[in-house]
Amino acid sequence: MPRSITPARRGRPPRLDVNPAAASDAAQLLAGSQPLYVTVATALAAEILDGRRPVGALLPTEQELCQSFGVSRSTIRQALRRLGEIGLVAGAQGVGTRVIADQPRGQYVLAVRSVTDVMGYAERVRLDIAERVTVKADEALAARIGCEPGTAWEHVTGMRCAAEGRGAPISICELYIAEEFADVVESKELADIPAYRLIARRRGIAVEAVEQEMGAIALDATQAAALRVAPGSPGLCIRRRFLAAGGTLIEATTNIHAAADHFVYTLRLGAPDGG
Repeated sequence: MPRSITPARRGRPPRLDVNPAAASDAAQLLAGSQPLYVTVATALAAEILDGRRPVGALLPTEQELCQSFGVSRSTIRQALRRLGEIGLVAGAQGVGTRVIADQPRGQYVLAVRSVTDVMGYAERVRLDIAERVTVKADEALAARIGCEPGTAWEHVTGMRCAAEGRGAPISICELYIAEEFADVVESKELADIPAYRLIARRRGIAVEAVEQEMGAIALDATQAAALRVAPGSPGLCIRRRFLAAGGTLIEATTNIHAAADHFVYTLRLGAPDGG
C-alpha cells in the first residue's frame, strides 16, 4: 500500500480542487513505478495542474522538497524525473527545476539507459500483428536491411500500442526476421516480447550489436491515418539491425512514429571510456 504524503504547508491546508480529468491523465502516465516517488510526483503534478505552481515557476530545491515530503533526495530526484518524462517540468544546471506545462503530454516515452534498451520497447507495450508472410529479398530490400539478395525472411507488420490499450498507437512496426527463426514468428509471445529476445531464449543466440538509424519524415496519408494524425505531419523513422556473433543479421526492424506530442525518444549515456 503506497504511503499517502502531503507536503507541509504553513498558514493553510493544501487545496483539493484538482481538475479530475487532468489529474486522471497524470496519474495514468505516472502509474507503474515505485509507489513512494510516484506519490510524491503525483502530489507535485496536482499542484501544477490546478495552477498552484504556474508555468514558468521554479519548484522548491531538492532539499526543500525532501523536508516537505519527508523523503530522501533520491526519491525526490526520481519524482522530478517522472514529471519531466510526462512534460510538466524541466531541470537546468544551476537554475533548478521549472514548470514548463500545465497539462501532461500524452506521448509514449522510450527512455534508453543502456545498450540493451536501444534494442526495443522494454515494458507496457504490445505488437498487434496484422500480417505474417515469407519473402525473398530483392535488391531493394537487401540494400534496405543489409542482407544478401535472395535470402528468405519472415516479414511481420503491425502496430505497436500501449499494453493498457489507451491512447493513439505508438508506431507502425515492420519486422524482418531470418527464416530459420520462423517458429518465433508463429509464436503468440511475439505480441509481447521482442523477436531478438525470443531468439535468445529459444535458440541461445544473443544479440552482440545493434545498428540504429533515425530520420525525420513527413507522414503520408496511410501512415497518418494509422497514427491518428493529419497527413503531412512530422514523423520519425527508426531502423534497427540486430546482429549476432560474426555480424550475422538475425532481425531488422522499422518503426514509424508520429513526432512531437505522440512520441519522445530519450537517450541517457554513461561516461565515455576512460572518463
